Amino acid sequence: MSKLLNYLLSGGHIRGQVAVRLHSAVWAYRNIGGKSKSPEMHLLNYFDLNGRIAIDVGAHAGNWAIELARRVGPRGLVLAYEALPHYGGALSASMRLLRKPNIRVRVVAVGERPGRVGLRWRSTSNELLTGRTHVEPSAQASAGVAEVEMVSLDQDLATSGIKPTDVAFVKIDVEGAELEVLRGATTLLSEGRPIVYLEAEPQWLERAGHTVRDLFAEMARHGYQPKLVGESELIPTDAHSYVAQYNEGRAYNDVLFVHPASCPDN
Repeated sequence: MSKLLNYLLSGGHIRGQVAVRLHSAVWAYRNIGGKSKSPEMHLLNYFDLNGRIAIDVGAHAGNWAIELARRVGPRGLVLAYEALPHYGGALSASMRLLRKPNIRVRVVAVGERPGRVGLRWRSTSNELLTGRTHVEPSAQASAGVAEVEMVSLDQDLATSGIKPTDVAFVKIDVEGAELEVLRGATTLLSEGRPIVYLEAEPQWLERAGHTVRDLFAEMARHGYQPKLVGESELIPTDAHSYVAQYNEGRAYNDVLFVHPASCPDN
């Protein structure tokens, strides 16, 4: 699959459209019946999202978006952000194939402020960075770097007429740029206080000039408390403990942040 995709993405507009259709069909198949469902999604059992809005930043193949769409129900909405145009196109087509009308795909990057930004999707040796596409602000547009539109969550929600208090859950997985996403969501975090589940991968954060402690401090500034998702409970943690368990090889490098005012029982 990867070799065929690499060939198609290297050959102009027509091959690119074929790649989108192929990718969308593969993703749709994998998502049918929960084939791509992740074990960590059981954390959603702790919260009632029915009729609310959920946000998936870094949606990729849409496995989280689909699970969130099931949780928010037909009266709810999922905003799925995918920055790379090819992936965004494949995700949109895949959601149409699966008939998911309550998932709205936004093919834009998410960061601290609106603008244009470089998105690296191939390595310098021309390797497809499947699942590891990342923002690279200083990179010039090239065969391996796409220049894409960037929005902030606060700005994009306001433009869409969505109030911060309408949002119940936010998942963020953007390969090290998580802090920029949070800094562009200060109104959402301070007023809406949604549940936030985000990747905290030390090596990717360091690539962006940040640390796990920076990430935890930003969430603490908005009154959030960090927790790890256990098999049957949410376990309080802190930056030091998280880094220690990460170094011991924890399976999922993600942290759940909850605000006591929104989730008093957790």
